[in-house]
Amino acid sequence: MMKYFCLLLCVCCLWSLPAAADGYAKTINVDVTAQSAAVAKEKAMAQANRQAVNELAPDFTKEAGLELLSSLSDEQILYFIKDVLVLDEKSSDVRYIATLKVTIRDDILRQYLQEKGLTDDLPSGTIDVLFDYSELSEWLELEKNLKRMKNVEEVAIVAMMKGKIQFKIEYLGEFSALLQEIDALNMSLNKNGNIYVLNRKLNVFSTFEDYNL
Repeated sequence: MMKYFCLLLCVCCLWSLPAAADGYAKTINVDVTAQSAAVAKEKAMAQANRQAVNELAPDFTKEAGLELLSSLSDEQILYFIKDVLVLDEKSSDVRYIATLKVTIRDDILRQYLQEKGLTDDLPSGTIDVLFDYSELSEWLELEKNLKRMKNVEEVAIVAMMKGKIQFKIEYLGEFSALLQEIDALNMSLNKNGNIYVLNRKLNVFSTFEDYNL
């Protein structure tokens, strides 16, 4: 039994290692006409890259930062782009229409603006959280969802025992924003002394059905 527990703990700790940042993805629609389809596509890609950066940047900079980004060349904007995925496209001799998924290297963009003194200093914090689970897969799914949250910087396991886990959440931004993201998972975060308890919300309708009400 002890051997199984140690193996389980090792697996969970490895799973909890921070994954490489995937960046933020934006879906952009483009419709560009030029002297040829090739030129139209090139212009559309540049337009999509710039639009994606401009949509993300207001999350951590204000007017001065946006003005700086608008002054950059298409080649400079490429520095903040991780990749572009074509979701749908069609073209004619002189026109290119597409839906593109542009993934931004938001850490590089934030660092660039920070070096220019143009980022907003967001509040941040760390909370201790307790979560009960019946299956290990429940925790692994929760951990994955937490790490996907925009305001979450890190999720780190503190202690683990059968059916229960204590971990820390490091977050960036207002605490209320973190609560909203957790609420979207159909979960609630309630403070109990110096620790927060993360619970699944009760499905009232399912409960009524269980009792044939």
